[in-house]
Amino acid sequence: MTTKSMWRTTAALGLAAAIVFGAMPGGQPAAYAEQPVVSSATPIYGPQASAPVVKPAWQLPLAKFQQDGRTYTAALAEEGRVFALVTGGQLAAYDGATGKRLWKYGAGLKPLLTYDRGVVYGVAKDGSVYAVGTNGAKKWTAGIRADQAGSIEPVGDMVYVTQNLTLFALDRATGKLRWKTTETGGEYEAGLTGVTVSDGVALRSYMVQGALSSSQINAYDAKTGKQLWTAFRQGAPLAAKDGLVYSVMDTFMVGDNDSVNKSLHIAALSLKTGAKKGERVYKWTTQPEIPGEYRFGGANGSAFLDGNDLYVYQDQAVAKYDFAAYAADGKPVQRWAAPNGRDYQPLYRVYGGRLLYQNVHDHGILALKTANGQFVTYPGGVQPVQTDLFGNGLYVARADGSIDAYDFAALKPAFTVKLGSRDFEPTLKSGALAYVRAGGTLYAVKLPAALR
Repeated sequence: MTTKSMWRTTAALGLAAAIVFGAMPGGQPAAYAEQPVVSSATPIYGPQASAPVVKPAWQLPLAKFQQDGRTYTAALAEEGRVFALVTGGQLAAYDGATGKRLWKYGAGLKPLLTYDRGVVYGVAKDGSVYAVGTNGAKKWTAGIRADQAGSIEPVGDMVYVTQNLTLFALDRATGKLRWKTTETGGEYEAGLTGVTVSDGVALRSYMVQGALSSSQINAYDAKTGKQLWTAFRQGAPLAAKDGLVYSVMDTFMVGDNDSVNKSLHIAALSLKTGAKKGERVYKWTTQPEIPGEYRFGGANGSAFLDGNDLYVYQDQAVAKYDFAAYAADGKPVQRWAAPNGRDYQPLYRVYGGRLLYQNVHDHGILALKTANGQFVTYPGGVQPVQTDLFGNGLYVARADGSIDAYDFAALKPAFTVKLGSRDFEPTLKSGALAYVRAGGTLYAVKLPAALR
């Protein structure tokens, strides 16, 4: 179903041949126009999205980095300022409204930046981690050799740095290394997530190779780094609270694998010991397209938690349960028909009363309205290459070098910015401005009131 406010594009495929009938001058035989083998058009029906074209307020060339055949940059927009790596790998701060440079720091820095509580964290050329205040003054440097760091995560009085199978814990105030742990067993393949900290326990998920490869949760003492427990065939924590860790169980090849009667199992593990304290089971039935066919993986049987709302993807449907009021064989609070799983994959987010999906073919956004189960889509056209949602603003960067901004609630186009590159990176936002990155340049765009 669609709403009156949604835009629709309909693709039509047809073969067309123009044939000219009649006699040529002088009594010559009739001549026929050459027929194409294929003539295909993709017309767009219905009202077209139109929005004013705006120009950036200011722009800034960024330092470019290469990895796996792609070019990328490093920038943050926080509290009305832009922090970015510029020429020479220097960290520079700019006034977000005017683009005026405020200060510079360092040189040859790595393209990893994190901001928290007035401090910018990053990685130097030699792999050390640095902390710089918003005035540009260095607070500390930690010589931990994390030149391949994947994330920097300030949590409480610690700063956690992940580097594949290694986890560093730094003192937030001084940068001193509190502890370091590396999973060296031959069965470990990769560190999958960042760090979740609850009641003195740090949790991280890994991919582990066994008779069946699956994910595993490892728990560490947040003060010492001592490993407390591991739990194999458990997904990344849905929640850690009240002394328990809730995690979706991987039951593939160990359950009955019924193609009609299915279930999702969530384990409740002791935060301190990893002992299993309980198990929640959410059941549903489905009708496979081919009798007896068992579909596993992708969105089927996955879930996410938003506050006390647990959303479970149940093949052709998606259901919401009250996580705070679990009952065996309990019914969902709401249940909706899901979009076709071959065309749409969930983004595991609910926002503004809408469950978000993305088209696997053209990367367009579809939203399922939780109030009535209706589907709404955003304008098609040129293929999106980057999509970001901030507040009420949906920013869709396209392969033709333009970026369109939409009013997410009203499904209306707000503005378009035409740029010279199709190489877009995630859009940034702070206050009344959005910061678009394309082709190694950052463009500051003033936002209308509805998108602020």
